Amino acid sequence: MERRQAAEEVLAAGRELVARGLVARTWGNISCRVDDETFVITPSGIDYGRLTPDTIVPVSIKDLSHQGPVKPSSEKGIHAAAYRLNPDTHFVIHTHQTYASCLGLAGSKALKLTAQEEKTMGGPVLLASYGLPGSKSLRKNVASRLLEGRVILMEKHGALITGNSRETAFRRALLLEEVCSRAMAGLHFSQEPPDGVSCIGPEGSLRYRDQAGDRPLDVPADAAQRLHLALRQARPEFPFILHRTSPVIQALLEQTDRLPALLDDFAQLVGSDIRRVSGEDQACLLKASRGRNAILAGSLGVFCYAGEESDAQAILTLVEKNALCYMNAARYGKPKALSLLDRKLMRFVYLKKYAAKK
Repeated sequence: MERRQAAEEVLAAGRELVARGLVARTWGNISCRVDDETFVITPSGIDYGRLTPDTIVPVSIKDLSHQGPVKPSSEKGIHAAAYRLNPDTHFVIHTHQTYASCLGLAGSKALKLTAQEEKTMGGPVLLASYGLPGSKSLRKNVASRLLEGRVILMEKHGALITGNSRETAFRRALLLEEVCSRAMAGLHFSQEPPDGVSCIGPEGSLRYRDQAGDRPLDVPADAAQRLHLALRQARPEFPFILHRTSPVIQALLEQTDRLPALLDDFAQLVGSDIRRVSGEDQACLLKASRGRNAILAGSLGVFCYAGEESDAQAILTLVEKNALCYMNAARYGKPKALSLLDRKLMRFVYLKKYAAKK
């Protein structure tokens, strides 16, 4: 395949995966084989919406060297392993899709594929043990499973889907989410808009928006608005605050006062954990929110804050996904969080290295 055509295939897959909600922002990565020596892959830390053919990076299958000034995804080694181990593999997708992420954390043995589904998947869906993103241990763990299958759940990290074409890989990604969702019967992920949004408007005016419309926040009318205002006073450096009350968050709050990072993307964007606050005390809000981009607030649900509304929305999505993972994992025992060291390390690397690239 010509390199330009391979890059266009990657871009087309990215658009389709974003439209389907299987990837977002810079999460995950996509690649396409050019020949026996080279593949092209999405770059490190650039939103899918900003990608062009010139930002899709050629990488050597043999030694992972790349061409040009754009840095390839840190997961290039996993993609290279897929191409090296399986000559019939021509397209690779790594996603952080919701239900596959949950089953990669706990309950993968509950997956029941029909004969036709297993045929579509190219074999069984397998689980690879955890390794830090971009690490040699993760590459080794995934490579060992690629010898046996074409679709891999990556513990605490999402999924790797391979195929002999973009169409095959994409079809498998969609089917994977379907069968993982089926295995989690009774637990559902919400993609509804936030219940309330507060922001700093023109000339520093405070605005609040919910289903009733857009209005000043200066005279809060209910508990949610009061907490918006109190949180804004505690963390004035964040112009956007979103909150949501959802069945998953409410179920979580019935079980725990603290949601630790079970998934690496949560650790990166949200923090090591998020905690419940009670009331609107400034000192308590400041303590609970320090080093994190979200708090839990009893019957009011979750509040997420960031410098841009799109960032706050991404954080909200990750909180709900991590909460769903927690609830599913609780069915199989005590949910096991990432180690504290890994959580701290991923948060540090994201803030120092990737946040500025977004």
